[in-house]
Amino acid sequence: MLEKIRILTVSRDPVLVSVLQEGLNGGGYELISTQHTGLQLKDVIDAENPEFIILDIMMPTLDGIGTCLQLRQWTQRPILMLSTWDTGDGTVRGLNLCSDCYLTEPFGVDMLKSRIEETLRRSTAATDPLFNTRNRRN
Repeated sequence: MLEKIRILTVSRDPVLVSVLQEGLNGGGYELISTQHTGLQLKDVIDAENPEFIILDIMMPTLDGIGTCLQLRQWTQRPILMLSTWDTGDGTVRGLNLCSDCYLTEPFGVDMLKSRIEETLRRSTAATDPLFNTRNRRN
């Protein structure tokens, strides 16, 4: 049996967390949800060792931008930022702050899964020097 991809969701929006859990739990994904409070986030990352992080950019205290900067101090796991910002500037800002992918709401579950898989492939190719050799199509 294949292991599931462990995804940490960082959001205070219960509706968003519920949508992510319904859309991604099962299949090839296992979601770990956290109520983001800064110090606890590092503890969750250390304890759960997620392979991927979904970060809501709109949070009440420390927003997703600040959280992304904190996360990069602790981990190089791929980060997908979710946002209601529907501007090119927001996307560029998110990607410039060390997130690996950016998706604006509303989004479909299929699009989200596609972005997760694409980002994981890029991340694996960047960190595994044999990835391109092993996965080359003949």
